[in-house]
Amino acid sequence: MPLEQAHAGHYALNDGLGERWILMQPPDRQLEVLALAPALASHAPAEPAIRARAERMAYVNAPAVAAVRRVERDAAGVRIVAEAATGIRLSDYLAGLESNGTVLTYLGMLELGASVVKAVAALHRLPSGLAHGAVTPAHIVLAANGSAVLTDSVFGAALESLEWNREKLWREFHVALPASASLPRFDQRADVTQLGAVVLAIALGRRLRDDEYPRSAADLVIAATPDLAAPGASALRMWLQQTLQLHPRSPFASAVDAERAFAQITAAAAARGEAPSSSLKAPRSTRNGRAFPRVAHPVA
Repeated sequence: MPLEQAHAGHYALNDGLGERWILMQPPDRQLEVLALAPALASHAPAEPAIRARAERMAYVNAPAVAAVRRVERDAAGVRIVAEAATGIRLSDYLAGLESNGTVLTYLGMLELGASVVKAVAALHRLPSGLAHGAVTPAHIVLAANGSAVLTDSVFGAALESLEWNREKLWREFHVALPASASLPRFDQRADVTQLGAVVLAIALGRRLRDDEYPRSAADLVIAATPDLAAPGASALRMWLQQTLQLHPRSPFASAVDAERAFAQITAAAAARGEAPSSSLKAPRSTRNGRAFPRVAHPVA
C-alpha cells in the first residue's frame, strides 16, 4: 500500500533521526514510517549502512526488537518502514514522571530498569554479535506486560559513518558513547554505555539534558543513588559507573554481563522489600500515592 494512504498523523521524537508517522493497515496492523533526517539522508554512506543492517536484522529472531520491513528511497528522500511497537515510549514516560512530579519507588525503578536491560541483553545474546547502536529512551517502548521493545535498530553503522565525536553525537541524537582515543565505534560496548545512560535516566526519573552528558555523568550517578543504605544501592551505583565507564573496574563486555550484575541488584532489593510489581501500571510503583502518570500514549 502506498505510504500516502491510511496516514495517521506525524509526530516528533526529538531524537535527530527524522520525522515519523504511523500507517494504519487493516485489520489492526500499524507501521511506523521514519523519513530520514537530512544530516543522514544526504550523507552518502548512511543509506547503504542502514540497508545492510536492515537486511542482517531480517535473518535474526529478536522478539525484543521491532522489525524493520523495508527501506525506501524516492525523490522525497529515504524512509524506513518498521513494525510499530505497542505501548508507551520510555522518553514519553519519563517526561510524564517529571511533569507530574511522580517519583518511582526504588523497587519500581529497578523493575523498569530491568525490563530495558533484559531487552538489550536479548539482542546481545544472539549468535550474530549484533549491536543496536541507538539505545535511548526515545527508542524503547514499554508494553503493558512490563516488557521493553527496542525500536530503530538499524542506525548504528550509519551514525558511526558520520565520524562525529561523542559530544556532537549526544547533542544531535542523545546517543551516549564511551570515551575513546579515536572516533566512537557503535558496537556492543557502546550499547552498554547507552544502556547505562538509559537506566541512569530511569533512576533520576527524567530524561538527561543536552548539557549533562558526558561532562556531568559522574555527578548524575551520585545524584541518582543518594541513599546507599537501600538494599543494593551501592551495587547500583557501581553498576552505573561500570556501564558508563566511570569506574576503574573493567566495564561490561556486553549487555549480557550487565544483565547478570543487574539481576543481583534487583534480587538483593526484592529480598529486603516487597516483590516488584508485575505491571507498569501498578500504584505501588510510586512513592507519593499516585499511579504512573497518564502521559501522551498510556500503556494499554
